[in-house]
Amino acid sequence: MTDLTQLMLDNSPEMLLLVDPATLQIVKANAPVAKLLGYAPVQMPDMLITDIESALQDVFYWEDARSGQHAEVHNQEGQYRRADGGLLAVTKSIRVLQLEGRVLLLVLATQAQGVREVQDALAQTLSQLRATLESTGNGILVLDWRGNVNAMNRQLSKMWALPEELLRVQNDG
Repeated sequence: MTDLTQLMLDNSPEMLLLVDPATLQIVKANAPVAKLLGYAPVQMPDMLITDIESALQDVFYWEDARSGQHAEVHNQEGQYRRADGGLLAVTKSIRVLQLEGRVLLLVLATQAQGVREVQDALAQTLSQLRATLESTGNGILVLDWRGNVNAMNRQLSKMWALPEELLRVQNDG
């Protein structure tokens, strides 16, 4: 591999692992894998993918891969075992590659912890907003930019005597 190719791979925001499905050996790993998991870059080619992907579903997947069943995976949540024994939440995809008659599996993974924290914060904010809408004594109707109903509180439905069945249908027209 050329120095430029390795430089490009090592500066990718994704963790990239190339795995031999017959042996489950990590053939190649880019710098973010070693950095985020706490391994020395020279350690990675001596490891099996099951050393870092050890959840039950992962073990079943890799055993299937070893027996020749090379399924692609898209945006699967999982955990990677770090060198210190801790776990790193990831979202991964696996692609099947053919190289000179040889099958290799390319694992692309990104750290999922930041995404999950943002989703949790948004859910909490939305919950607080809904509670605020319901606790006010005023009737509130929230429309999106197209004029569709985005939210409303129960006080508005009482003020306008909107039947419960109409509210369940959610037909803005």
